[in-house]
Amino acid sequence: MSTLSLDNWQLNRKLGLRQLHRILPDLISVNARNTKKLVPAYDNTLAKEPHLLGLCEKDDIAAIVVIQGSNIVFEHYGKGFSASCVHSAQSSTKPVSTLLLEKAISAGKIAIDDHVEKYIPEIGPGFYGCSVKDIMSMNVLHEFNEMTAYTAPMGSRLEQLRIADESSFGYLPVQGSFPISRRDFAQSLQPSPHHSSNENTENTMVYATINTEVSGWILERAMNKPLAMQVRELMHDIGGEGTVYMSTDHQGVPSIGAGLILTARDFARYGMLLRDCNYLPTVRKEATTKIPESTNLYGLSLTVLKTGYSHSGWGGQYVFVCPETDVVAVVFGGISGLDPMPKSYFDDIESAAASVVAYYDQNKKEKGAKS
Repeated sequence: MSTLSLDNWQLNRKLGLRQLHRILPDLISVNARNTKKLVPAYDNTLAKEPHLLGLCEKDDIAAIVVIQGSNIVFEHYGKGFSASCVHSAQSSTKPVSTLLLEKAISAGKIAIDDHVEKYIPEIGPGFYGCSVKDIMSMNVLHEFNEMTAYTAPMGSRLEQLRIADESSFGYLPVQGSFPISRRDFAQSLQPSPHHSSNENTENTMVYATINTEVSGWILERAMNKPLAMQVRELMHDIGGEGTVYMSTDHQGVPSIGAGLILTARDFARYGMLLRDCNYLPTVRKEATTKIPESTNLYGLSLTVLKTGYSHSGWGGQYVFVCPETDVVAVVFGGISGLDPMPKSYFDDIESAAASVVAYYDQNKKEKGAKS
């Protein structure tokens, strides 16, 4: 393949996800004011855990980092990747909205049952009348569904929306003189053509990254503070040892649904922010959206598991946190098959995360018994 560009990077997603910061036209970058210290303390027993070993054998895996407390207890890098390489986190970025929401709630500026039009009166009919909770929980029945858009018939409305969606991200070359912004795209959406409203009475996830971007717009209005400024502060909070990037749309609005690009260790530092978020018990309580083909629930930009909280990302990304065991686990992947989100791949990662939690649960019990 010739040099990667906006035209072709998705045809070689493994390399494209590693080079996205060199391809996208608009980015925010932060070199943290203070680096969050991580201590290498590799656990040789954990390293023999079968589920983790199985992940390390996958060619699609670029990196795995497991943190317990502030210790790096497990670390693996695939061929051609290292601790200094950056990688796109894709939709594992979405919990950025959870972290920003916690700040807004703590400041008394927003409630999750508020309706979007309270903050964005000009919002279009695809979102009008929906609550913050429903928008952040993928529980809105507008016409754009990412999971079906990639197989939509050529020339259909859904295919046109997919192209507009990717163009507004900056993932495709601009067609014409005036690139569409994420917020223009949100305003253009209509309720699902197969229903009389955008109310999702079945409470089953209708996945669309634009929902997360609308939540960022709400938070900007609620806090009366540009989203770019809020995100920049959060990027400093990550405390990265390398440069942390966040892609933006053509108007400079951060893509909090998919824009983080950073090293695997800094991805883990981002996970530490999430692990230590005081709002997670409320997320667990409020998560009611059913995930198709799963027993897990989704709410407020997080998948809620029995063992903790997670978010996957297009092409093989994953962030997992368990506050009870002080664990963070992150994965970068570059899935090379036709399906960029194979269920078996993420099932294997979820099993590995559960095994790490079980390992530290057992350690805690053994220490308790000795004391």
